[in-house]
Amino acid sequence: MPFGKKIIPPPGWRIAEEKDVKFLSESERICFPDSFWTPIGIAEHIDSHPAWVREETGHLFFLDLGEEAELLRIGIFPEKRGFGEAKRALSYLCSAYPRVFLEVGASNLAAKGLYVSLGFQEIGRRKGYYSSGEDAILMENRLTEGRS
Repeated sequence: MPFGKKIIPPPGWRIAEEKDVKFLSESERICFPDSFWTPIGIAEHIDSHPAWVREETGHLFFLDLGEEAELLRIGIFPEKRGFGEAKRALSYLCSAYPRVFLEVGASNLAAKGLYVSLGFQEIGRRKGYYSSGEDAILMENRLTEGRS
């Protein structure tokens, strides 16, 4: 895998491999029924970028940009939501990079609440970004001294 840092996933999670494409495709369809990634897109991502998987829980896709990371997707199965898995995985990601950023739909209050609870702050807005016309909220988390 040609990405930079070898970020160790949280306990119970592992780095996704080519053999996980089928699972990740199913996970995408369950977690994002209106905007899932295709198996080809998933395979291309995990071939050159990091992804984490936990079979009974879901998945996380991100870009390793050296000193920062961009969260692309965090999909938790509906029956597993509310138990802290997304928070645990994203917290690990945030502890590994001085800066993590993401986009979230303006109406996705649950996700925005999670991100704010982890120290993310709104840094911008993309009007009408999504095909539905919804705005995208740009958020970032900066690793501050004394936090790990």
